[in-house]
Amino acid sequence: MMDNVLLPLELSDGFCLETVYYESGTLCISTQAGCRMACPFCASGRVGLKRNLSSDELFTQVELHKGNDIKRVTLSGIGEPLDNFEVVKEFIKKSGYPVSVTTSVPDTEKLKELLKLSHNGVMLSFHAGFDETRKKLIPKACQLDEIFHAVSEVWSEISVNKRKKVGFNYMLLDGINDSAEELDAFAGQVTNFKEVTVHLLVCNDVSGSSFKSPSVCVFTDAYELLRNNGLNVRRANNWRKSSNGGCGTLFLKTLQK
Repeated sequence: MMDNVLLPLELSDGFCLETVYYESGTLCISTQAGCRMACPFCASGRVGLKRNLSSDELFTQVELHKGNDIKRVTLSGIGEPLDNFEVVKEFIKKSGYPVSVTTSVPDTEKLKELLKLSHNGVMLSFHAGFDETRKKLIPKACQLDEIFHAVSEVWSEISVNKRKKVGFNYMLLDGINDSAEELDAFAGQVTNFKEVTVHLLVCNDVSGSSFKSPSVCVFTDAYELLRNNGLNVRRANNWRKSSNGGCGTLFLKTLQK
């Protein structure tokens, strides 16, 4: 397997984004310079939110990788897409690529609108079965019941094909959200959405972070527990586990003058 292609984008106001192309044909780009969500396990928001990116800056990230065989684009890099929603909607409409979006869901009304758009996938980051745990991991996001209720409200309004493009992300973190009780609570909510895929993710190593994935044995037990609850579960592929641009590893940097 070939390595990811990680390229920087220097912004006009002194910041530098990282963009990554996966050999599978997926290009991961950012929607903001920094992020306000304050997830402690993620490198992308360590400096907080500086500003939203413009539509041109999203298209420029694609242009950086024009030498690669881009088959699809995912808005899963630095930033919370729903916090820059007007630009995200424009990009989905005009990019010319199948576009997927990953969100921690800080706004359920925007989530409902996103689910109805012509997207290539919407990935909702949960990482918890109980609100107490979720608050520790994604402090600025909506509560679990609010999100599941919002998805329920529009579920019957979207096609079966589009439902199959919705994913629920669960990153296993050692000693934090990997208990059977936590996973059972999460599975109990997800069983109401038969077409959804649960993406069971690993925690990529980030310098200065104490968060890590559990052992292979615990990870396997979690996978089997979710599958035994009747869920469609996928494990992270090698591209997403790479230290070279894997999930949660992209940084916003300040250029040295």
